[in-house]
Amino acid sequence: MEQDILDKPFLPLDRLRILKYFSVYSAVITGVLMGLFFSDIDLDFLGVLNPKLYPMVLSFHAVMTIVFMVLAFSVGQAHYDHLIAFFLIDITLVAGLIYSSGSGTTLSYLMIINIAVGNALVSGEKGFLLSAWATICLGFIEYQFQQGGHDYNYLNAGTLGFIFFISALIIQALVKRLHLSVDINRVQADSLLSMEQLTKLVLKRLDTGVVVIDDHNNIIFQNTAAQRLLGYPGPIRALPEKLQASLNEYLKFPKYKPGTFKAGPTTAKVQPMFAPLMPGTDRGTVIFIEDTNVVYQQAQRLKQVSLGKLAAGIVREIKEPMNGIYLIAKDTAKSLVASGDQERHIKIKEHSMHIERIINNVQNLSNSKATEYQKVSLGNWIVSTMRKLEHTTLKNVQIQLKVSRTASNIYVDPSQIEQALTNLLENAAYFSKQKNEEFARVTILVGHNKVSKQAIIEIQDNGYGVALDDLDHIFEPFYTSESSKSGLGLYLAKQFCEMNMARLDYVAAQEGARFRITFATPEQVQRQLEKRDDFSIRDKTKLATAV
Repeated sequence: MEQDILDKPFLPLDRLRILKYFSVYSAVITGVLMGLFFSDIDLDFLGVLNPKLYPMVLSFHAVMTIVFMVLAFSVGQAHYDHLIAFFLIDITLVAGLIYSSGSGTTLSYLMIINIAVGNALVSGEKGFLLSAWATICLGFIEYQFQQGGHDYNYLNAGTLGFIFFISALIIQALVKRLHLSVDINRVQADSLLSMEQLTKLVLKRLDTGVVVIDDHNNIIFQNTAAQRLLGYPGPIRALPEKLQASLNEYLKFPKYKPGTFKAGPTTAKVQPMFAPLMPGTDRGTVIFIEDTNVVYQQAQRLKQVSLGKLAAGIVREIKEPMNGIYLIAKDTAKSLVASGDQERHIKIKEHSMHIERIINNVQNLSNSKATEYQKVSLGNWIVSTMRKLEHTTLKNVQIQLKVSRTASNIYVDPSQIEQALTNLLENAAYFSKQKNEEFARVTILVGHNKVSKQAIIEIQDNGYGVALDDLDHIFEPFYTSESSKSGLGLYLAKQFCEMNMARLDYVAAQEGARFRITFATPEQVQRQLEKRDDFSIRDKTKLATAV
């Protein structure tokens, strides 16, 4: 920062501008002096001592000024050596004008301006060289006057020499301080710019959506998470209607707490939060958009261990007495069969199997291990999984599997997602057969969301669908519209999906029921896992492929 500017061979742009102004000033002064000398005005101090020498020196000064002006304006860069030579020649020519005009002329004050500008452009020893050369020139002129028998004034020459050096010191100190201030401002500006870029980079990589609105309701910043959560494939031009309504309420009532909403049928449910851009002013508003599914998943991980222990305890306490009841019921059923009461035997068998399914489902929940993420090729994995289920869960059901070419890799625990998928397919097969056992059909679609780039699996049956009264309760435990079902299938499927940072939603369909699993992108999974100390990702890229 304190490095001498003369370490560089060429003049920087800010000093080059000063040089251009000075060359124009020098041209104007030369023109004025020539006009005054050749006019009829008798000033009685220009060229009075040597009228022949004065116009010659003045002409040289004019040529010198024009040449340097052209150099400064046309080339665009001035070398320091050229600059110092110009000022030395300029001072010498001004000294020639003083010598030809006689002692006591006011032309000597022009040197002060030359020295001041020269020290603003060059610093250190070279700046003092200009002051020393001007002082020597004035002393030499007074000596020549003394030798020629003309009026001379060494005191005036010495005073001017002192002024030259004082001017050089003051100008160099001011220029040094100015450049120091400019350098500090430049460093601060660079630092602020770096901080701004860093802040934008951090905000863009956040999983939380961030949208900044100015006081005219214009969007001045947005990150990719906001675009994804609000269902935009690119930049957000205008806020969704529900978010805009919440923002308007917040602007009217700053303590307003907005509710959750979904920007579209395929987007996640989000929770907006508002904060002023600059507290105490109306400069704008910052909107934070949280994915409620991610927040819920974090809560799920916290209660997963305790819930598993509770379920394991319940199963352990129930299983032993239920085994005893089951044996008694089995003996009773045999006696009923022997007596010809077949109907009561069937009812006992159905209720026993129902209780057994409930115990097994609760046991599955209690035995769920910590999620171990693996990199899975979704297309290959779904094909191999369907092969295992087509002779069991999906027996006697027409299967339509459609895998998009864009099906990508995902990070999941395959065993947990397979359990969720099995529960969904079991439900789909059951309700398809309930409507028409002969034409029962289950359709599985595998692809990705074009907006959020997230992989999806859709499972649709051709059954009766979900009644409107049941829509808000289908994922609740033990809620079922069928007495023979445990009511835990969809609940467990949703739990397993959320344990893998995936989202299970019911999607309205023209025929039957349709469920969609939306997986997090690999980047989202990795960023979430990096926040945890006990995670494991295994790269499983080679899976069974379709034959």
